[in-house]
Amino acid sequence: MYIVDATFYDMNATFKQPIVTPKVRLESRKALIVELKMNNNESYFGECNAFETDWYAPTTIADVEADIRAWLEDVSGKSFYTYEEALTLANRLETTDARHTVVMAFYTMFHALEDITVDYGATVSGLTEERLLKLQETQPQRIKLKWTPNVLEDVQRLQNLAHQPEIALDANESLSEQDIATALKLKKQHILYIEEPFKTLKAEELDEINQAMPIAIDEKATDLDRIKALVRNHPIYVVVVKPFRLGGIDRAMEIIRWLSDHHIQTVIGGMYEYGLSRYFTALLAQYASLPSDITPSGYYFDTDCVPDSGRLEDGQLKFSKPVVDKQVLERAR
Repeated sequence: MYIVDATFYDMNATFKQPIVTPKVRLESRKALIVELKMNNNESYFGECNAFETDWYAPTTIADVEADIRAWLEDVSGKSFYTYEEALTLANRLETTDARHTVVMAFYTMFHALEDITVDYGATVSGLTEERLLKLQETQPQRIKLKWTPNVLEDVQRLQNLAHQPEIALDANESLSEQDIATALKLKKQHILYIEEPFKTLKAEELDEINQAMPIAIDEKATDLDRIKALVRNHPIYVVVVKPFRLGGIDRAMEIIRWLSDHHIQTVIGGMYEYGLSRYFTALLAQYASLPSDITPSGYYFDTDCVPDSGRLEDGQLKFSKPVVDKQVLERAR
């Protein structure tokens, strides 16, 4: 089996509500979808989780597309017959985001994609009345709240929800020394964890935050060696495992196993994904120890390249094998 062609598509939908983080405001989500066409006339898809600009990570959509196009020339005509052989070809890619995109397609080639049921873990950027009503209606097991100046009030509003969700915080490396006092006011609120409170890891600041809630790393969890060093040298109790940052599903699974063996809790992180990528986030979330960043179909967008990906039933998300609807995609130039 070998790749005979590839098609690059853009998926671009407007968020139902703008995403506001300490780093950026997003009105829409552009994603790259890659279709690999094989010599047996079958096609397999991968979804890239990079962004158009480098606000979140240095690698952008344009970088990923360029990397995959160069890789396609490199592997042209090269046959492979197993998942392991396919992964060896994927290792030739330069960027982790590109490798993750291609490995998603390769995984589909060699595995039966079964139905998946996982806990619902919502992420919210500011609590509008509309968003609060939606949370009351859908009842996620865990809600991750982006840190804002209103964090104390927002935590209280979430705790007033009838179904009493677990609450996590995400600071996106934005806290200053002045914010520590605010964090300490949440000491009795049983916060599940706080992601990336600081840009740099300073012992005194970390120890203070840990009095109030466990610390999780996200942006800093870039590969297994760095994760090992961080959890050994700092009071880190949770790691957010993002397969696109790590280079693919296979590498994410290796890290999940190591963290489990060393009693570090795990969350699988998404990045405002469409339905194809959300299926694989759910696949990995089956092995995580905490509810992961997975939302139901229609949570962020009215239109998706995989319709009905993640149906909300009885407080859980149910995923079926993803089928890409190419009619909602546009060919990338």
